[in-house]
Order: sequence, then C-alpha cells, then structure tokens
Amino acid sequence: MDQEAGEDAILIVLMKINIVSWNVRGLNDARKRQLIKSLLHTWKADVYCFQETKLQGDIRNIVRELWANRWVKYAQLEASGTRGGILILWDGRVWEGEICEVGAYCITCKFMGKTMDFSWHMSGVYAPNDREEREEREEVWWELASVRGLFSGPSVVGGDFNIVRFPSEKRNCTRFNKAMLDFSDFIEDMELADPQLVGDNFTWKRGERHDSAARLDRFLISEEWETSFRNIKQSTMHRVISDHCPLILECGNWEKSNSYFKFENWWLQTENFKEMVKNWWDSFNVRGRPDFILASKLRYLKDKLKEWSKTRQGNLGLQKQSILNQLAEFDGI
Repeated sequence: MDQEAGEDAILIVLMKINIVSWNVRGLNDARKRQLIKSLLHTWKADVYCFQETKLQGDIRNIVRELWANRWVKYAQLEASGTRGGILILWDGRVWEGEICEVGAYCITCKFMGKTMDFSWHMSGVYAPNDREEREEREEVWWELASVRGLFSGPSVVGGDFNIVRFPSEKRNCTRFNKAMLDFSDFIEDMELADPQLVGDNFTWKRGERHDSAARLDRFLISEEWETSFRNIKQSTMHRVISDHCPLILECGNWEKSNSYFKFENWWLQTENFKEMVKNWWDSFNVRGRPDFILASKLRYLKDKLKEWSKTRQGNLGLQKQSILNQLAEFDGI
C-alpha cells in the first residue's frame, strides 16, 4: 500500500456520519434563523434535514444565513402555501449531493463522499397530521415506497411522520389504531429498521405541562446502512424554538472508553489538514512488527488529533450551553 492510499484508509476507518432532523415550525423569522445558525455551529453534522420550513421560491440567502459555510449546498421541497416544506443542507466540500426525487411529501438526495468511497441516499419526510384524511397519509407510504424501489445501497429516511407506531409513543394513548398499523406495515414491507430512541420518549410536546406529547419524528435505516456502521444511535436533543425536538442519527466506528475518540468530519474542511496528519504520521518513530507499528502510530495520531481539536475549537460545551440559554429565552417569548 502506498503512502497516499494508507492515509486515505486511515481517514475511512475513523470516519463517522451524523445527520440531524428537525421540524423547525417555520424559517421565515430572521432572529430564529440566527439562533439556529449558532446551533449548527456546535452540532457540526454532515447533513441537516428541516421540516415544516414554510419556505417557497429562491432561498439561497436564507440558506447562507442558516449555515455560515460558503460551500453549503441544499435541496428544497417547497411549502404549499403556509403548510409544509422540507430543506436538506450539506457541505459541498465533504459530500457530492444530487437531488433524485421531489414528491409531495418527501425529497430524496444521493450523497457521494469526496474523501471516502461511500455513497448513500436520504429521504426527508413531512407527512400530514393524523387529523387529516387517511387517503392522504396512504399517499405518503406509497410515495416513499416508490422512491425506495428506485435505489439500492445504504439509505436513511428521516423527518416528521406525524404518526406513532405504538400506543406507548403517545401520551394517554392505550390502544392501536389503523394508522399505527399501516405505519408499522410500511416499515416492515420496506425492510427498514427503527433504531431505539435515546433520550426523551417523545419528540413533540405541547401545553404548559406537556399534556399532549408523542413520538412523531424518527429516523428509519436500511439493512445496508446497518451493515455499513458498527455503532448507530438515534437521540433527542434539547427542545428549543419549536414544539418538536431535534433528532440526531450518529453513525460510525469509535472506541468505547471513558473518553472515546470520534473523528469529526469538519476536520477535513480545515486548510492543510491532510498535510498536518502526514507530518505527524511521519514523525512517529516506532520499531517492531508491522501490526505493532500501525497500532502504535494510530494511537499517537489519535492523541494528536484530540489535542489539536481541543485547541482549535475551545470548550464546545460552554459554547453550546450559552447558545441553548439564548434559545430557551427566545422560546419563552
């Protein structure tokens, strides 16, 4: 293996993918966009999927407001009047993205890694709520099934499905109904997995005491996606601004320890990053068997990356808490 191929192999081994899905309940307010921009800066996900954007037409300026990244690319399913709308964002330096299908309830993109040999599809969904006609909900399953049949390989479906699968996913609900069974049938027919939700049991809450609450939002993943990653976790994040909380799907290979190592994809966007890694790698003077040399140099590289990342980014925990405090104040207005 030549040196360049070896460096690329190291990056692939350490690679992870994070996807955030969030029903933001509108993106027309400038102050709201500014606060979301601050959150995106701390989350540093690979792909963002926003539902119920209520946006139409040319939104390039709004996209740039949301993500302070001149390489940001996007795909949009326009709102119908003041209803719906989906927006998918990604970093064009990390992913080559293309819009594959735009329907009435979902938009599907294909992503190809620019620094790794990995391609996948994502469908962002915003379904009608359960007070609307059953026929319209059945159109959602038909549309998603049609898209699923067009592509092979790793895929993710994420968004606001506006329906629960089980009575336990809705407060004060004690029995199944036809819509729940149809949703579960769709998931099984499409051979999708529904990862366990970590964090809050409900993704949507309403009322001062949250008397109304349900798990309306989720990620679904294909079998090929499951086999592509050793660790997959779906979690809720702090509920701010919207009555829906953001969800994050974390996928990747990392060591489990008290302070486990995670490769951040934003590192690849840093100027001269590969050259810096190469210089570190060449500076490690290790003797022994080839497998011992490789394991030792990877361990040294991990320590170097941790130290460099901490210096580069500062204390992200304090930054995040400050932003969440601002968002909480905004949410109470």
